[in-house]
Amino acid sequence: MKKSYWICCLLALTLTTMTAFETAHVSKIEKISDPESGKLLTDWIDVHLKLIRATKGLSQGGIFRHQGYASIAVYETIIGGEKGYLTLAGQLQGLAPVPAIASDKKVCWQAGANAAMASVLSSFYSASPVAHKIDSLENHYQGVFERNGFSSESIKSGAEYGASVAAHILAWAKEDGSAKTWPAYEIPKGDGLWEPTPPGFSAPAAPYAYNNRTCVKNSTANTLPVPPTKFSADAGSTFYAMVDEVYQTSLKLTDAEKSMALFWDDFPDGKYYGAGGHWASIFKQIVPQKQLSLMTGTVAYVKMNISLMDAFNATWKGKYTYNVLRPVTYIQKHMSHADWNPLIVTPAHPEYPAAHASVSMAAATALTNALGDNVAFTDHTYDDLGFAPRAFKSFNDAGREAGLSRLYGGIHYRPSIEAGYLVGSKTASNVLNGVSFRKKGV
Repeated sequence: MKKSYWICCLLALTLTTMTAFETAHVSKIEKISDPESGKLLTDWIDVHLKLIRATKGLSQGGIFRHQGYASIAVYETIIGGEKGYLTLAGQLQGLAPVPAIASDKKVCWQAGANAAMASVLSSFYSASPVAHKIDSLENHYQGVFERNGFSSESIKSGAEYGASVAAHILAWAKEDGSAKTWPAYEIPKGDGLWEPTPPGFSAPAAPYAYNNRTCVKNSTANTLPVPPTKFSADAGSTFYAMVDEVYQTSLKLTDAEKSMALFWDDFPDGKYYGAGGHWASIFKQIVPQKQLSLMTGTVAYVKMNISLMDAFNATWKGKYTYNVLRPVTYIQKHMSHADWNPLIVTPAHPEYPAAHASVSMAAATALTNALGDNVAFTDHTYDDLGFAPRAFKSFNDAGREAGLSRLYGGIHYRPSIEAGYLVGSKTASNVLNGVSFRKKGV
């Protein structure tokens, strides 16, 4: 009887000790500098991807903006909880210092990140049919923080602070020029110039977007690509040969080339996530692979997103400076293949430089800067659509494939893809050279 009593006591003591350890461990991993804390960021990226897929009328440029401002809001919120990080106020164009939080307040910084992301996405996606997912995730994490031992006071302080920072960032976002009303765009006329393309023959998309404020001053100053190949309808010309490569390639596409083109289609049509969303998905997969903390992950995510925003600006400046016609127009009109169409639908904007090559190389350059070269990964972004995952040796490897996919898709010439790579990498380098995230010596 006594033996059984002491065995029960020993078991009870062991269970109490284990419970205390597990509770302490849960609290520890919720620090913004601990590896497991990055899950908060990836869960919010996942919700953002669902919002993109469910929300009609989103543009590629709009998605870049939404990701960029959301990530900046989170970063500016949580740097108060980690020594050695610099505010982006004064470094990003027009961004004034964010509201300060009283030094005597107890703050759950994760609650701040949670509220900041929820506030920004609620502002951008209030009309989305799945907007309720924002509240659901925010409330879920409120419960997580409580179970992890944070006080109600610290959770409340963090949430209020994150919401105030988000409001500050959203007010700044409204001044970037994206909502400005411009006069009707008059499409230039002439040989070799862009024309609306089938099947929709839509008006040119965002012809004035390159006038919007860039995140980093002068980030696009040296990024205008060299003039494109001189137009000619002559079958012996360089231009004809350039287009003929697209046409001949389309006639003998392999299954592997078709798969690549369709995997990187990324048109935000309710099926794909857009180019920005695709790279957000890639990043979401990297966070657990590299066990990134909320702090480290947010820095990498901000670097990627502001590079994407500015690369979009640089790319659109090139497109509407040169106004080069698309392959489908040339092939149908000048090569007499009236029934030819590309594998994927041609976007409604001029051809040169290739946008997917540009923004993908910008994202790849930023992620390489943040996380290192030769980070091998397998991209499962569109597993749910039945696409086989694609393996890459590095971010740059993925960026180059994204660009090349446009040749196989039939919507870009090879020189435009190469020009896009340069525009994206130059812009990202300018962004990364123009912004500091860490204090010197820290």
